[in-house]
Amino acid sequence: MIDFPPNLVREIANKRSIFFIGSGISANSKSQNPQAAISSPLTWGRFIDGVKGLLNPLNPALSYIDDMISQNDYLKALQAIKNHCDSGRYADYLNKNFDEPHFAPSQIHEYIKDINCKIVITTNFDKIYETSCGTHGYTVVNYFDQISKIVSNMRSSQNLIIKAHGTIDDVNNIIFTENEFFEARRKHPEFYSILQSLFLTNTIVFLGYSLNDPDINLLLEIANRTKVESNPHYVFMPKGINQEVQRHWKDCYNINIFEYGDDYTYLEACIQDLAEEINTHKVTFNLPK
Repeated sequence: MIDFPPNLVREIANKRSIFFIGSGISANSKSQNPQAAISSPLTWGRFIDGVKGLLNPLNPALSYIDDMISQNDYLKALQAIKNHCDSGRYADYLNKNFDEPHFAPSQIHEYIKDINCKIVITTNFDKIYETSCGTHGYTVVNYFDQISKIVSNMRSSQNLIIKAHGTIDDVNNIIFTENEFFEARRKHPEFYSILQSLFLTNTIVFLGYSLNDPDINLLLEIANRTKVESNPHYVFMPKGINQEVQRHWKDCYNINIFEYGDDYTYLEACIQDLAEEINTHKVTFNLPK
């Protein structure tokens, strides 16, 4: 069981914390469509293997792509695949794997919803978390929405779900490769200014990421720019993180690591423990649910 620091429990209970959720949170969800090609969301490795199969086996780029995959550099591998793939087939593959399965929220989504953060940011472009939240009391915005819409919803009483990499409903604006990330930063600098402000003024809790997850590497650049020693951020990771790596994350990004177990199946119990501690704190100090 993780010994959560009191300052973290206090920050979350007082709604001064933001949850940043990645693909590991979707990992335990199951398809509700028996006709779908897959029964649960793909890992990065399985997704890359599948989308690579859209290319002609004689494509000379495959050698480079395999090199990138062997180095776990999935962002460069996916960019090369997209560069050489028919855009229609690529979009169809995304829809078959992220939209058509109609993934149902899992218990871990319920625990996150129960914690009731004012803002949850996700790099997942599936719609599982917002499905678990429903429409009452929640607003969903995308990184490409008008900045006035994002800001006005941040100030409203509604909880806010920010889709930092877009949504499967709009595959042309999904951020899935490194090039797409930097293009989005060029086109939507106001959104990334808001993200940096949120990193500066809130405790960020990363859930559902691993060291090899490309999404987390894109976010670390923002964490580095907004490093404030006295207010650490936190990330939940599978156990076995080298001590030197943990020190690197602390020194460079001011992020403390919680190790929860061998894989994502152990994460749910940790989030349940965190939710129970937060609810106990709210009751003790008579805070709103």
